[in-house]
Amino acid sequence: MNLNCFYYAQTINVIGDRGLEVLARSCKRLRRLRIKRDVDEDEDCLVSQRGLTALAQGCLELEYLAVYVSDITNASLEYIGTYSKNLSDFRLFLLDQEETITDLPLDNGVQALLRGCQKLRRFALYLRSGGLTDLGLSYVGQYSQNVRWMLLGYVGESDAGLLEFSKGCPSLQELEMRGCCFRERALVDAVMQLTSLRYLWVRGTQYLLLVATFWQWLARFGISSCFLPEELMFLISRGRHIHPHILAYYSLAEPRTDFPHTLIR
Repeated sequence: MNLNCFYYAQTINVIGDRGLEVLARSCKRLRRLRIKRDVDEDEDCLVSQRGLTALAQGCLELEYLAVYVSDITNASLEYIGTYSKNLSDFRLFLLDQEETITDLPLDNGVQALLRGCQKLRRFALYLRSGGLTDLGLSYVGQYSQNVRWMLLGYVGESDAGLLEFSKGCPSLQELEMRGCCFRERALVDAVMQLTSLRYLWVRGTQYLLLVATFWQWLARFGISSCFLPEELMFLISRGRHIHPHILAYYSLAEPRTDFPHTLIR
């Protein structure tokens, strides 16, 4: 069988580094690869920087890559930026099995990846505390010129990183943030600078406690006037056992009524 005829592949992360090395040698024309997480994953058969490096060097036509990794280095991300010039959708999720990751923070690797992959339109980076500093977050904003959708998890160190990030991303329309440390005022300031933004979802952050304050800052700066004639809606969830969520988006429809009592709009 000629494996080079395969353009799309989907597997679970127990394919491991050895499996990715075989894939890289055998499927040179592979364009789309999704490596899902296995609930019964074997720690000896997971994907790391070794597999990503082989994949980048062997599958030069990759356009879409979504992968869960157990370990990662700056160098492996640099390889992707060097060889994967056709990537338009890249999603990396760092698992939490390993207590120590080989090479954190990933500032330089993320910078190299984004500089090299100029065709990126969708970008997800879900790390852990210390995975990306404020400087690295500023790189994401600076080099994501064409990215329209972005998911960021556990990135940055302070509000300063978010504000530097928001000075870039001129094409960003949808932004999701999980587990980040940003406060209400910084979120509002970032929204004001991200002029193309149409959708914002912030969740799972321990610092986002004063959701009413977020709303007050929006009103104070008259943010709604920036978005006319479309409607800007905010849904803020609060609960005893969950972190607050903020969901903001444009809508031309009538105000929604299909939300539970735990949401405030």
